[in-house]
Amino acid sequence: MPVRSLYKTNKSPILSTLTFNDAAFWGSDVFVGVIFALYITQNIQGGTAIQVGLVFGLYRLVRAISAIPIGQYLDRHKGHLDEYWTLFSAGAITGITYLSLFFATEMWQIYVGMAFIAFGHALDISSWRILFYSNIPSQSRGEVIGVYETVMQLVYGLSIVVAGFVGEIFGFEWTLLFAGIITFIASSLLLTVKRNLSEV
Repeated sequence: MPVRSLYKTNKSPILSTLTFNDAAFWGSDVFVGVIFALYITQNIQGGTAIQVGLVFGLYRLVRAISAIPIGQYLDRHKGHLDEYWTLFSAGAITGITYLSLFFATEMWQIYVGMAFIAFGHALDISSWRILFYSNIPSQSRGEVIGVYETVMQLVYGLSIVVAGFVGEIFGFEWTLLFAGIITFIASSLLLTVKRNLSEV
């Protein structure tokens, strides 16, 4: 059953589900990102401010390298099922990596994990944008984008506040565990609209 509709269009089930998917996926990223630098410097052997910079530099490099090949792959297939499965895979890869980093103790594990997260994010951003924007009716673009932006900013704000409490009360590594679970939930939401996408 599709999640509750946010939009007043004939594509409401798809657009609403994709919005909730994006909110959960990137809300998890914000949730982790708020204190990930502290997690590295305080929980990981050899973690320093320099290492934090290198980790995030690697993240941007992997995303940059991955973007064009992923886009070319998505262009080779007609319809939206390839974007659907790419988006689903993005959540699975990223969620598993968050859960794996929960057990990390050394810097090399952080580097490997960040590379997988960057690849998962690259998969997500390309496939999600294609699915979302191709399903917006031309007469409702402004409203749909406005609702989407409102939802995302509220989720980002909430994620930042909650991450601080979780890190302070339970420990920085627990943000990774919670983020992994939320990211898997983001992927599971897509199962509600697979039939809708296969008909587009």
